[in-house]
Amino acid sequence: MNWIIYILKCKDQSLYTGITKNLDKRIEQHTSGHGSKYLRGRLPLKLVYKELSLNRSNATKRELEIKKLNKREKQFLIKSYKKRVREGIVANSKYIFVVSMNVKKEYENLFNEVYDEEHIPYLLKVPGVNKVTRGKGTSFNFSIGGETKSMNAPAQKFIAMYEIDSPDVVQSKEWSLAVEEGRWSSEVRQHTSDRSHVMYEYC
Repeated sequence: MNWIIYILKCKDQSLYTGITKNLDKRIEQHTSGHGSKYLRGRLPLKLVYKELSLNRSNATKRELEIKKLNKREKQFLIKSYKKRVREGIVANSKYIFVVSMNVKKEYENLFNEVYDEEHIPYLLKVPGVNKVTRGKGTSFNFSIGGETKSMNAPAQKFIAMYEIDSPDVVQSKEWSLAVEEGRWSSEVRQHTSDRSHVMYEYC
């Protein structure tokens, strides 16, 4: 599991920087008074920034870098982070979870409607899910080795790519609840087939 560098905004508007391997648990500790003494009199807290690091050594170095920033510089860092989140450019995604499947022809319209309007919005609420992109397979031609090759559409027609913080995201309680929400579990899932699930780590 990656280390997380985070910034919390306190009741008195001060900014607290820390590192952890489990952000939800650490924030719960701070909120319950079992974390940093500095935060105990400054509740409630709001998470305003986070980024990932591959190991504790790098996370500690980054934590110290942020702590050395003045408040204005920290606020600029937070503002830039929020802008990336709004634009879907979340730098802390370290993994891509890829789901592929086929759908019965007569249910494709329902599938697309529910996936876009219900399934994805529910899953984007899961902590650690940063972005979801969908696609549909198609045939194409491409050049290689001085010749043009024709390729058929993939066997699985539909694909969804989830940019996530960690593989732990897809086995979390929040994920398990979100995938059952809405019409997906009751009206759509049974009409899908050839489903596959693979995980990729960014290089």
